Amino acid sequence: MGNNEERIEALKSAMKLEEDGRAFYLKASEKAVQSFAKEMFKSLAEAENKHLKVVKTVYERLQKEGDWPKLVIPSGDQKTATVFPEELGMSEEELSESVKVLDIAIRMEEESIKLYDGLTERAVDPFEKRFYIVLSNEERDHYLDLSDYRDYLQDPTGWFATREGFMLDGI
Repeated sequence: MGNNEERIEALKSAMKLEEDGRAFYLKASEKAVQSFAKEMFKSLAEAENKHLKVVKTVYERLQKEGDWPKLVIPSGDQKTATVFPEELGMSEEELSESVKVLDIAIRMEEESIKLYDGLTERAVDPFEKRFYIVLSNEERDHYLDLSDYRDYLQDPTGWFATREGFMLDGI
């Protein structure tokens, strides 16, 4: 993507996605029943806010300087092992609503990944390419965390069994 107008529009799209993601996760955190879910959604909101700040910085520098900034964007998200309780402690209604929220969140992360992967492919500048790769990888981590939580909610016993290494074929 060599054209600065295209780059600016792409960054605007990225900022909108990050803003929407942050707002969604803050609302999900407020509505979450389990404390670890509240914390996970808060953490995701903070991560999306960090992404927004980084994208905004690049956007402003690109507008001001007219060229992609020579910035090395560090990977800001630290993946942590999620510890789920043995007992869900949720009603069927709460469980169903939580899975719906997670499905929406997973789709949002898929959209972010798709956007950043597409921008990576079109990037010409190596700093631009790296910028989008880092964002895409962090969104993938979010996707995996959300999928993990959804899997746990849908089948806690099976989720624990796979984490403990039990396999059907005895391996």
